[in-house]
Amino acid sequence: MQETSGYDPNYVMGRSTAETDRLKRQSQLYDASTWQVLREAGITHGMKVLDVGSGAGNVSFIAAGLVGKGGAVVGVDSNPAIVAEAASTARALGLSQVSFRVGDIAAIELEHDFDAVVGRLVLIYVRDPAALLRQLLGHVKPGGVVAFQDLDWGEGPIANPPSPLLSQAWGTVKEMFTRAGLNDRMGLSLHGALVAAGLPAPRMSLFAPAGGGTDFDGYDYMASGLRSNMPHIVELGVATEAELALDSFADRLRTEVVAVNGVFALPTFVGAWSRKPPG
Repeated sequence: MQETSGYDPNYVMGRSTAETDRLKRQSQLYDASTWQVLREAGITHGMKVLDVGSGAGNVSFIAAGLVGKGGAVVGVDSNPAIVAEAASTARALGLSQVSFRVGDIAAIELEHDFDAVVGRLVLIYVRDPAALLRQLLGHVKPGGVVAFQDLDWGEGPIANPPSPLLSQAWGTVKEMFTRAGLNDRMGLSLHGALVAAGLPAPRMSLFAPAGGGTDFDGYDYMASGLRSNMPHIVELGVATEAELALDSFADRLRTEVVAVNGVFALPTFVGAWSRKPPG
C-alpha cells in the first residue's frame, strides 16, 4: 500500500489461504452482529454502499441483502487474490448488485454519490482513522450513513471459570498488537475517530460470541487467529512457534474449557454509526 494512504503498510494478519479461511470462520461468528449494525445505521433498500477493506466480501454481501437488487454495493480491497475470490462468490450467490475493485481505499478513483460507507476491522490498521474517515466522507452524499465495526481487545478474556490457555493466547495477541503499533481498543475508539472526522457523536453497540462445550467454533477461531498472526508474533519477539504449539492449540483449549464445564467469549466487536451532516 502507498505511504500516503493512511494505512499501516503491514497488515498483521497476513495475506494467505489460512487467513482467508480465518475470515470465513470469523464471518460465521460475527456476521449477525454486522447485519444488526448496518440495519440500525439505516442501510436499506435501493442504497448505494461503499464497503472499504472488503476482504472476502462478507460485509458487502450483508449490505447487498439490505439494499436489495435495486441497490448497489462496491467493495474495495488492496489484495487482488481476495478481491477475485469475493467477486467469484458474488457471482455464485447471484448478487449482481455487488462489485469489487482492487486498490488502496484512500487513493483509488471512486464516485461521490454513495449513500453510505461501511467497513469491518479496517480502522484498526490505519495510522490516522479520523483522517481516512474525512477522506471517505468525500464519496458520501450529505446525510449519508457512516458505519464501522472494529475490534476491541479489552482488558482480558471473559471466561468462567478462568482459562489459563485462553489468557495466554489473549495476552500474546494483545502484546503483538502493542508492539506493531496498533490500537487494540479501536472498537471503543470509534467514537472519537468519527467525531474527529466531523461527524455527529455515533450510536454504538458491542458484541462478542460466547460458548462452551465440544462444538463451539471459538476454539478453532482462536487458533486460526494465532496462526495468521504468527509471523508477526515471532518477528516482534512476543513468542515462539514452539511456545504456542498451534497444531494442538484448539484441542488443548477445548479440553481445558470442557473439563470444567466452562464458557468463554471471543474478542469483542464494537459497532459505531453516524450520518454525514447535510449541506
